[in-house]
Amino acid sequence: MKAMAKQSGLTLVELLIASTLGLILLLGVVQLFVSSSDSFRMAESIGRMQESGRLAQDVMGRTIRNADYWGCVRGSEVVSALDDGDSNYDEDKHSFDNPQALEFGVAPASGNFVAGSDTLILRGVSTVGISLDGAMNNSSAVLDVTSTAGISEDEILLLTDCSDAIIFQATGLPAGKKIQHNTGKGDASSGTPGNKKSGISWSCPSGGSANCFPKAFQSGDIYKAYSFSYYLEEDAATGRRSLKMETIGSNSAQEIVADVHDMQMQVGIGDAGDNVINSWLDVTNANLTTINSSYVKAVRISLLVRSPEDRVARQRQQVCFPAWTDCSLSANLWEPADANDRHYYRVYTSTYSIRNRLLNTGT
Repeated sequence: MKAMAKQSGLTLVELLIASTLGLILLLGVVQLFVSSSDSFRMAESIGRMQESGRLAQDVMGRTIRNADYWGCVRGSEVVSALDDGDSNYDEDKHSFDNPQALEFGVAPASGNFVAGSDTLILRGVSTVGISLDGAMNNSSAVLDVTSTAGISEDEILLLTDCSDAIIFQATGLPAGKKIQHNTGKGDASSGTPGNKKSGISWSCPSGGSANCFPKAFQSGDIYKAYSFSYYLEEDAATGRRSLKMETIGSNSAQEIVADVHDMQMQVGIGDAGDNVINSWLDVTNANLTTINSSYVKAVRISLLVRSPEDRVARQRQQVCFPAWTDCSLSANLWEPADANDRHYYRVYTSTYSIRNRLLNTGT
């Protein structure tokens, strides 16, 4: 009986104290979990934004650096046999008569374009290591070449002998290392316009074949022509914006990088034949005529990238965009229009030189 009398439980006060201490400890654990979760979400968002920014810079940077390459001729010496009267002819993709290698624009407030964002079209050719296998017959629709490896039917090609150059569509690849360039209607499935009989500065000889070129090339090299269009589009349902690209061989735009919220550009202008940039101009509607008629040697691109998830930042973000803005005054900082926007924003800016215009080649 005395042994049982010595045993006693917790008093109410002790129980309340223990419960309070337990609640404090639980609150600390929950707060630590929430803080860690928020930090993880922010780190993940920043990581994905960095990946998007770097990928966009890498894709566009390579094309900008290689733009305005036409083999051993200048762009002003290139003529086109593509049929500009065909329904599949697209001025942005197929304009290769004395081509404008870089063409800048500002997106309109129509369709799914991100109004006010800048657009860019880049043109040129790439090497495939194929040459004419002997002199061509100017009244024949077939070129004998050293190989057709790496070339597909309906591709847009360039033939040059370092004196003249012509852009044409490969309408067929007959057996025996041959490239066909027949005239006729384009192919809607590949979005190509086909070839025509005459061009701005040439026409077929009297009584000649409808498949002729400006001259009978005695020798020459074959290149692949390209045209890349870069712009931003917004999904009307989700408001999600992304960097899109269109090429010669595509009927629709391809999404390159998601969550690119805005894109602004500057161009460095100078004289041909040296590596000096005399001035920089913002790509705006007011400057487009000057820019697209000037000798652009470098392009500076500022990308505003947004985190995929909302409620990541603790307050509405303010960033210096585009990067060349004078942000010494807070009034010049960019911020989203929605006061409740809690996406995380970052700015990625790079400057790319156009290598074929910085060399003393006169191109």
